[in-house]
Amino acid sequence: MRTQPITALLLPALLLAGCAFQQGESVPKEEYDTVVRAYEELKVSAEATRDSYIEQAAAVDNLLQELTQVSGSTAVLRTDLEQGTARLNQVEMIENSIDDIKQKLRQLEQLTADNAQYRKVVASLKTVISEKEKEIETLKAEIQARDKTINEQNETISAQQETLEKAVLEQARMLFQAGEDFEQLGDESPTVSRRKDKAKVKSLTLEMYEKAILYYSKAYETGYADAAARIDAVEEKMAILVR
Repeated sequence: MRTQPITALLLPALLLAGCAFQQGESVPKEEYDTVVRAYEELKVSAEATRDSYIEQAAAVDNLLQELTQVSGSTAVLRTDLEQGTARLNQVEMIENSIDDIKQKLRQLEQLTADNAQYRKVVASLKTVISEKEKEIETLKAEIQARDKTINEQNETISAQQETLEKAVLEQARMLFQAGEDFEQLGDESPTVSRRKDKAKVKSLTLEMYEKAILYYSKAYETGYADAAARIDAVEEKMAILVR
């Protein structure tokens, strides 16, 4: 504790009083009381100064511990970034810790404004915090760039999947349409083949229905659910035809 200046003020007063007593001289009570009062005031001031130094030293120690924790969190963040698991909420937590440290540092700066030694300590801590903020900004930018790339890739994959789904759905629709066309040909075969014998008409109709079922089945396999009902309907027509 830097109490030396106060001790230097106390010493002459105490020596003066001591010399007077050694020489057998009486010291006026008022003078004596004045010296004692000054001593008590200086003693209180010295204790206050000591307590202030202790408080300031403790504040610096706490800030250093918090900075150490921030450095540890930053190291974890960097490792996570290398492994591809870093998240922006980690950055946010570190930024909040730094903001808290900066607030405490401003308070310490006000408390130690008249102390040259602590002003140097505060300046050094400011430099460390500034460098740490730059490091965090760099890591944050890397995470944001990675997330942007991932999002763009996901959007591309999603667009490709959507295109594929549309293509599959269109294929299923075309297959279903082909089934409907053959079913219609089967329904109309007696009309278009009325001049032919019944056996040939029946054979042609069954063939059209079979092709209809084939295409309906392919459409159903491709995901066209409505095709199931048409398959049942055509099979019923075929059953009636072969009775």
